[in-house]
Formats: sequence, C-alpha cells, structure tokens
Amino acid sequence: MEQDTSPGPITDDVRAIIEVAHLCFAATVSPGGLPNLSPKGTIRAWDSRHVYFLDIASPGTRANLGTNSAIELNVVDQLSRRGFRIAGTAEVLTSGEVHDACIARVLEQEGSRYDVASVIFVTVTQVSELRSPGYLHAPSETAMRAAWRERRHELDRHFDHYLQAREHE
Repeated sequence: MEQDTSPGPITDDVRAIIEVAHLCFAATVSPGGLPNLSPKGTIRAWDSRHVYFLDIASPGTRANLGTNSAIELNVVDQLSRRGFRIAGTAEVLTSGEVHDACIARVLEQEGSRYDVASVIFVTVTQVSELRSPGYLHAPSETAMRAAWRERRHELDRHFDHYLQAREHE
C-alpha cells in the first residue's frame, strides 16, 4: 500500500502529538463484548489516513481484532495535556511490504530489537481532540508544558524515592 498524501484525518497536529507521545492506549472489544484497554508504545502515523503500532506482546488485542476490527486509540502528550481520540478499523498484518516497512521504521527510530508478532494497521475514520480542563487556566500550550515540566520533575522525584525505599525492603 502506498502512502496516501491527500488530506485526511491525520493532520500535522495529530502527527506531532503521535511523534512526541509514542504511547497510546488501544481500546478493543473482546469476543464476549467486554471493553479492553492496552498500552502501546510504538504508535506511528503511516500517512494522512492510517496509523499503526507493533504487536510486540499483544495477544489479547490481536485476538479481539480477529472478531471485531473496531479500535480506538487515545494518544496524549503528557506535558501538553492534549491529544487525540483516533477511531477506525484495524487490520492485523503478519507479512508483506507495509508490514516490513512499519517494523523497519520503528526499529530504526528506537534503535531496539523486538520480536514482532504482527503490525496493527488502522484505517482512521474519525479523529477528535482531547484537551485538559487545565486549559481553562493556562494561557497557552507553551505555558501548560512549562507548568507540567516542573510538576513532572516533582512527581518523578517522589516516585524515585518510593522505588528506592521499595528496593531496600
């Protein structure tokens, strides 16, 4: 499949959030109709109409998509407190040119090696913005990022202390 360069739901803004976050939460539906949510750390935009992630350890997601191809991905930049709901239909790719290109791109960007079971390739049908209520008080995204950068440092320091105490138990 060639990449689609026509305008689509994956705008430059959506692409920028995907690139900075690299983490999304994928919502699928089990064969029994139950919702399932799973973090995915390799989300990328393929073109203006498709996103994908690598199936590294996702047997539940893969099984769910085998019976119901509907999927929603939530991707949010932690500092901006802004992101997108990306809905569509997923195809589980186990081979082929697109499969290989998706894997190669992630592995090259991350400098890592994963055992990849498949590529979850999503045809995007709808994108809607997610925005924190914090923007009621933040004058801009730059200000929001600065405030959360400082807050994130404080939270990380607190969690590091917790981890150190736990490791010495």
